Amino acid sequence: MNNKYNTKPIYWEKAKKYLIKNDYILRKVIESVDNKHYLTRNSTPFQTLANAIIGQQISVAAASSVLKKLKLNINGFTPKKVYLAGNIKLKNSGLSRQKVEYLTILASKFVTNPNYFYGFRNMTDEDVIKRLCELKGIGEWTAQMYLMFQLNRPNIMPLADIGFVNSAIKMYGIKEPKLENLLKVSEKWGCYKTVAVWYIWRIIDPEVVQY
Repeated sequence: MNNKYNTKPIYWEKAKKYLIKNDYILRKVIESVDNKHYLTRNSTPFQTLANAIIGQQISVAAASSVLKKLKLNINGFTPKKVYLAGNIKLKNSGLSRQKVEYLTILASKFVTNPNYFYGFRNMTDEDVIKRLCELKGIGEWTAQMYLMFQLNRPNIMPLADIGFVNSAIKMYGIKEPKLENLLKVSEKWGCYKTVAVWYIWRIIDPEVVQY
């Protein structure tokens, strides 16, 4: 699979056609948003994971603000700069105590054992999630963001993403049990759940989601 920076996934247009054909509700969303944008890879592996950690349980706007402060405070956004920054600089960027710990652990792993992150491109989705979740601060949602935004995997549905779930429930008029019925709806999306999720995010926030 093509995984170059700032390029459209090779499955993207095929996925859009599939979703438009099989889901009339999602078709309206796809046709209503600016289709000049698409899922892409524009961050390093470290940055994708760090962005996802920063974005845990806060809004896109709040995460963007924290990231901007962090980059200014440590003069960049690399594993080494985060590793050497120290807790005070990280905390002064707006990070919680837990996220300071998680980012420090992540940066340390990239600095001292970069081989830990090699080979993900050849692993299954499940194996990548299992490997990443061994690191403190990374759960299934964060690992799924890595699969979507770093590896551009086509069939990821993050059920722990409250924004996506709530938006989808409202869009489709889903009743209880909500997650079970959302999974039934997602059958219409075939093997392109990542693309469906990406467009549903666009309803929540017109800015393109990126990790």
